Amino acid sequence: MDITSTSDRQMDEKRVLTKADYIPLKEVTGRVESQSGSLDERKYTVDEALREIGLGVYHLKWIPVIAMSGFTQSSMIALAPLLITSLQCQWDLNIPIQILLLFVIFFGSFPGDVLSGVLSDKYGRKLPLIVGQLLLLIFTVLSTVSFNYVFFSVCYFFIGVAIGMLMCLSVVLLSELSPPNFRSYSVTLFLLSWVLGALYSCAVTYGLLNKHGWEIVTFVVAIPHILITIVILLVDESPKYLAITGQIAGAEQVLNRMAVQNNSDFEIVGKLCMRIENNRGSLGEVIAPEYRKEFALLSLSLGFVGLIVSSSYAMTPYVMKSNHCNYFNSTDFSAEKCKIPEAMLKETAIITTSEIVMLPIFAFVNELFGRLKTLRLLSALLLLSSFLLVFCLGSAVFVSCLYVQRGAAQSLLLILLIYTPECFPTHIRGVGCGLTMLFLFLGGLISSTMVYPVGVQHGFSHLEIALTLAAFCTLVSVSFLTNETRGTDLP
Repeated sequence: MDITSTSDRQMDEKRVLTKADYIPLKEVTGRVESQSGSLDERKYTVDEALREIGLGVYHLKWIPVIAMSGFTQSSMIALAPLLITSLQCQWDLNIPIQILLLFVIFFGSFPGDVLSGVLSDKYGRKLPLIVGQLLLLIFTVLSTVSFNYVFFSVCYFFIGVAIGMLMCLSVVLLSELSPPNFRSYSVTLFLLSWVLGALYSCAVTYGLLNKHGWEIVTFVVAIPHILITIVILLVDESPKYLAITGQIAGAEQVLNRMAVQNNSDFEIVGKLCMRIENNRGSLGEVIAPEYRKEFALLSLSLGFVGLIVSSSYAMTPYVMKSNHCNYFNSTDFSAEKCKIPEAMLKETAIITTSEIVMLPIFAFVNELFGRLKTLRLLSALLLLSSFLLVFCLGSAVFVSCLYVQRGAAQSLLLILLIYTPECFPTHIRGVGCGLTMLFLFLGGLISSTMVYPVGVQHGFSHLEIALTLAAFCTLVSVSFLTNETRGTDLP
């Protein structure tokens, strides 16, 4: 409905308007009224404003800041398997208990996903984002003073809660602040920051773990978290969220700030038109008939991709340390051999760089051919690389396939993260993304209980058979998606 009141209209007629303050009235999507109409009849939407404002200084300044929350998340997920050797030596743990460390992280992400989704739809995107970032920082630092494995696990549980909150909110806020034609590249920056976080953890572990211990490593990994948390405090609220909650002045203020900082040359007339939604954050509406199909297929796809991505991160240190396809030698984790081989850390970092190479490529392919075709192409590539890994074909072929598998899995995750917010309307976008991304972490949870007993104890090929089946199921799931959303306005 049109939320413009009579008093608002009268004030607009009396107000002296400047070029920098105003939003253009161009026929962008057919919803903007003709220029010949009166001032009261002219309306625009948030997406029309974002499209007219375009990409500029505002977005180049704040989109990387929001995207860098991915750096803080991935640095902790990548760090966990790298610390296993040191934790075993310090607390005399057996391997299955150590593997529960990743289980704890992914289990904690469940309440984080749901909580952030509901809160972001009811109270805004910015507040839960800040809370999640603070939780991650606090419990990362607290974990460095852990006196036993129980306290350490509690810290990592809340780190998981924070990661669940941040994953959902970062993608939603990036989608709503970006111009429609730049939306996919914003999410690409988010996942590229994930790669940087993982590489940063590898570099810090390589340089400090064997000499100074895991506590110093964790503290150094936490240093960027402090800087990122401080800067995120300054991020704007989503103008789409402000509009659907009736905070029109706030939404216009954010859009005007974008226009001024981007030096957009446009002329303003009219009123921001947006339907006010009171039933925000409804869990039941996510599975309503109009969204049920996309929700089910996206949940399945994210679950299988989460299983593959998490297994790739968790198994790489084992695979490299056990001479690739050979059975894992548990004596490598004896108290006499508490140091992580430098060659293993180097190879782990090399595998991780596959994401830097492949993410931008498939972000471009996604813009060229659309979401659905890119999802199917990546699913097929992931299936092929996983299938070849089953046979452990020589060291060079093996590492190459592992490289492609990691890059394809993360690229597939990228397109799913771009596509998912576009499938839900603004008033349930937070909870819709939260519930679907819960399955992403469910895949990680299953992975944490599967990598050691299947891949480590019974051979890497057995694990790759399971991942090949997961890749096949992903291909089937994305093949049934039919709603192409490339470049369209967010509902």
